Formats: sequence, C-alpha cells, structure tokens
Amino acid sequence: MAKANTEGITEEHPIPEVDRIRDIIMGPQMRQYEQQFRRMTAQFEQVSKELDDLRAALDRQRTDQDARAAKIQQEAQQRLESLEAGFAATTKQLEAKVEAQNSDLAGQIRDRSAELRKLSQQNREELAKAIASLEDDKTSRDHLGDLLVEMGTRLKEQAGITDLLGQLSQAR
Repeated sequence: MAKANTEGITEEHPIPEVDRIRDIIMGPQMRQYEQQFRRMTAQFEQVSKELDDLRAALDRQRTDQDARAAKIQQEAQQRLESLEAGFAATTKQLEAKVEAQNSDLAGQIRDRSAELRKLSQQNREELAKAIASLEDDKTSRDHLGDLLVEMGTRLKEQAGITDLLGQLSQAR
C-alpha cells in the first residue's frame, strides 16, 4: 500500500491528482476565475500599453512644445536685438542731425552777433560824428556870440569897421 508521510499525502498519489481533485471540486469556478484573470491581465496589458503610448505621445508633444518655445524665444531675442540695433542707429542719426543743427545755429548766432557788433560800432561812430559836429556847431555859436559881443563893444568905442573885420579874421 501507499506510504503516508507526515502531511497525510501519500507518495503514490502524485500532485497532478490533487489538481484533478481540485478541478472536480472547484473546476467551473476556477476556470471562470482564470478566464477573468486572463481578461483582466489582457485589459491591464492593453491599458498599460495605451498608457505607455500616451506617455510617449505626451513626451513627444512636450518635446515639440519645448522646441517651439525655444524657437519662439530665439526669434523674439533676435527681433529684440534687431529692434535695439535699429533704435541705436536711429538714435545716432538723430544725435548727428541735432549736433549738425546745433553747429549751424551756433554759426548763425556767431555771424549775427558779429553783424550786430559791426552795426553797433557803425552806429556809435555815426553818433560820435554827429555829436562832434554838434559840438563844432555849438563852438561856432559860442565863438559867434563872443564875436558879436566884441563887435558891440568896439562899436561903442567907435572903432572902425575895417579894423573890426581885421581883428575878427585874426581871431579865427
């Protein structure tokens, strides 16, 4: 007969018989559990594959977005540099124009100032001549008055007209 070991399983009955007994007792449920397990495993594998696909798509999309963002940033940087260069060039041109206009205006101011000084000097000279002429006229009047007083005095003294005219011509 069969030898019994300490666990109560005989050595003559191999393990496949235990599987067969289990199959008889729990057969339909086990098959149903195994089918459900296979379906769930297949679904899990499918979901896992879809998840991997989604992760890969997300990674591609992220990479594309990063590349687009880098490209947009580079274009923006280039545009900014271009605008700054254009602004600097325009500023230099405007500064040069302003400097040229300042220089022209300074030259015109110097020319006008020189003209004004010249006209002022001419006016002073003309005024000095006019004053000198008036003084000469005044002196002549003073001199004429003195001569008339002298003539009156001599007429009173009964001096001759010829003597008087001779003295007047000497007095000049």
